[in-house]
Formats: sequence, C-alpha cells, structure tokens
Amino acid sequence: MGTATENANNKKIFLFIIAIIFSGIIVSFFAISFFHLNKDSIYHGIYIAGVDVSDLTKMEARNKLEDIYEIKIDSLSFDLNYKDYNKKISYRDLDYEYLYDESIEKAYDIGREGNIFRRVKEVYQLKNNPVDIDLDTKYNDDVFDEIIMDVKENINKKSQDASIKRENGVFNITEEVTGIEVKEEVLKDLIHDNIKNFSTETIDIPVDTIEPRIKAEALRNIKDVIGEFSTVFNTQAVGRTKNIRIASNSITHTLLMPGEEFSFNEKTGPRGVAEGYQEAPVIINGELVPGIGGGICQVSTTLYNAVVRANLEISNRRNHSIPVGYVPLGHDATVSYNHIDFKFKNNRKHPIYLESFVKGNRIYIRFYGVKENDPIIGLHSVVTEAIEPKMEVKKDGTLPIGETKVEIQGKQGYRVNTYKIYYQDGREIKRELISKDYYAPTNGLILEGTRGKSLEELEKETKENMENEIGSEEYSDDIIQTEETIAN
Repeated sequence: MGTATENANNKKIFLFIIAIIFSGIIVSFFAISFFHLNKDSIYHGIYIAGVDVSDLTKMEARNKLEDIYEIKIDSLSFDLNYKDYNKKISYRDLDYEYLYDESIEKAYDIGREGNIFRRVKEVYQLKNNPVDIDLDTKYNDDVFDEIIMDVKENINKKSQDASIKRENGVFNITEEVTGIEVKEEVLKDLIHDNIKNFSTETIDIPVDTIEPRIKAEALRNIKDVIGEFSTVFNTQAVGRTKNIRIASNSITHTLLMPGEEFSFNEKTGPRGVAEGYQEAPVIINGELVPGIGGGICQVSTTLYNAVVRANLEISNRRNHSIPVGYVPLGHDATVSYNHIDFKFKNNRKHPIYLESFVKGNRIYIRFYGVKENDPIIGLHSVVTEAIEPKMEVKKDGTLPIGETKVEIQGKQGYRVNTYKIYYQDGREIKRELISKDYYAPTNGLILEGTRGKSLEELEKETKENMENEIGSEEYSDDIIQTEETIAN
C-alpha cells in the first residue's frame, strides 16, 4: 500500500518536471522567436541584387549597396552601333538611378507577415533557400526618347524610286535609293534588357530595309517606241493653242509601271484660269460656246489614238456629242473635269513612258517601252447610220412673203462603229470592234418671210408648224448633255 502511494507520487513529480521543462522550452521558443522576429534588421539569408544584406538595418543595407553600385553606375555604358554610326550611352546620361529604399523595404518585409508560426517558418526556410531581391532602378523616359530620336534621325532614310526623263532625245535615269528604318520597339527592348542586366555589351541597332517600288534596272529597258500619234491644230487660235500646250506639259514624262492606271483628269488636275488655261470654244450640250479650257480634248484625243496604237488597255473613254474636225469619226476621246475622264492601264510586262510635246502646229504623243514582236495597229471607222438634222422654220417679219433664209446650217449626226486593226508584215491579221459611237445631229434654222401676211394667217401657220414638230420629234439617250472641253 505504501509502495503504491510512493510510486504515484513519483509519477506526479516526473510529470510535473516534464511540464516545467516543456513550458520552459515553449517560453524560451517564444522569447527567442519574439526577440529574433522583432529585431530591427533584415533576416538572415536575404540578398539584394546579389549583395548579402543579412542582419543589416535598413540604413546599413543602403550604405552597403551604395558603396557597390554608385561606383558601378559611373562606370556603366554601352554602345549603339549601325555601320558607321556609333553612339555611346552612359547610365548617367539616362539619369539612371537605383531605387535602394524600395528594394530594401521588400527585403525587410520578408518574414514579417502572418502569425508567429508562419513567420518563424518563413525565416528559418531562408537558411536553406536564400532570397535574392531585384534592385529596382529608374531612368528619365524623356532622355531615353531623345536618344531613340537621335538614332532615328541619323539612320532612317526614306526609300526613293528610280526615275526617268527623256530630254534632247536621250533618256536620263536616276538610281533608286533603298530606305532604312530603325525598328524602334525592338531597339527599346534591347536597351531595356541592357539596363536591367547592367550590361555593357554593344547593341547592334536593328533596322528594316524599305525597297523602292521602281528600280533603275527596270527603267533601262525603256527605249523602243511602242505607239505614237499626232494631230494638227490652228496656231492662230491663241487661247486654244495655249491650252493644248499646258495640257500636253501636264501629262508628259509620265511613267506607268505594269498594272498601273492613268487618269487624264487626275494627271492634268483642275483646268481653270488659276492653272493658266484661257478662253476658247468648248462644246456644251452639243453647241460650241466660249469657255475656259477649249482645246484640251484634242490632247486627250491624241493620247487616245497613241494608247490604241501602243495596244494598251482602255478602261474609260467616251466620244464627243458632235463630230470634231481633227480626227475621223469614232477616233476621239472627250474629257470634262469631274465629269468625264479618259483612263487606260499599262497591261504590258514592262514599264512604259509617256512623252507629249507641241511642235509647230502639231501635238505629238509617244509611248516608249519594250517592243516584243508587237503588231502595227490602226483604227478604221464605219458609219452605220447618217442622221439628218431637223430644220426649224421660224417666221420673220423682216423678210417679204415667199423669201427664206438659212440662219443656222444643220449638220448630220452619225452612228459609227470603230475597229482596231492589227497588221503583221503588212497584212491584216485581226480586226476588233472597240466602240459604237453616236454623234447627235445639229438642228438648223430657216427664217421664212411674213412681211405682208395677216396676224390670223401667221398664228395658223405657227400652230401647224408646232404640231408637225411635236409629231416628228425623236429622242436618243445617247446624246451627251454635259460640257466637253474641245473646239473644232
């Protein structure tokens, strides 16, 4: 009985001692942890940009980093290089600086979040798994952009097409220029990477080459006349002659690459007094009246005939509303700015060159290119219908009864089919219908004398004439009711 009691007491004493020891351990753990976790320094096992800042206060860590990196930043630079261009960039040029305080705060905060057990675990893990914090930096974006701008200004070069011009019977060719353009975003990324890694490696400036659209090699093939035409005009008509010269000069020296389209209106532009055009007869609603730019259609017509003979593709052409005197029926091409255009395409494999000039009383238009066993081409028109003009009869009290006078001479109208004819070795090998044109007749006017007739007789005859005109009047949708800048 006594032994059992003694054993029980011993067990209690042992458990008490164990409890005291365990409590001491717990207290010691919390005391040590509290002391260790709350010290005013960075925990052990933490680095900033490779520099050990373990057990250092914030100020001590800053001083240590400054001793290393402030000297380092003064020595850091790199080169930007492209062929003969070289630009040295120092980190100081960029107003580059290290953000010590931000990185130190990140290092200091490690192990200071969560409950005590989480914090202790995080701190003790640093012994086997050290943490390296990036050293944040900044630089002046404006200075950075200025550097990029300087690079672009010194390297970028616009591409320039080769050009050709015929002068004094000789073709002069200007060589093309290949363009260069700095890859701005790629260069920025390369510079950022250098700065981030404190690199001093030279950066080869990345560029794109911009190939010109037109190269001199293609233009050197332009030497053969592939189509030409000329028309005669009256040099005594001063305004009209001036207009022909201006329009001719506006289209000459035109280069068309394969597939390109020529627009007469786009090439000549507005054709008013401000552009130097003068007054000369123009066709408006089938009648010749004074207007600015008369004679321009002789240029477009001459061009049309040269285009046909060069066997180029015509994409837009319209004939005049009445016949003109300088080409046969069906061989003309009218234009009116913002209304009617003459267009054609270079459907050949090689570039073509348009030359237009005035000499004496003729306008000449020629196309140069590469002759490739091309046939000789001509035009032939067939009148399919002649349309007689209507003759209006108007009573005239100044003429005696029975006397008539032709006040306006009527002119015939026509329907015309025009054929493009191909010749090889002097023989016709092909005939192609290219247009069906309508030219409206010009109505005439006859004055009939009424002197001596009564008022009742005059009114009766006028009524009968009006009824006859209404009964016989015909209309055609083909009549062009718009301005055409051309004179006979």
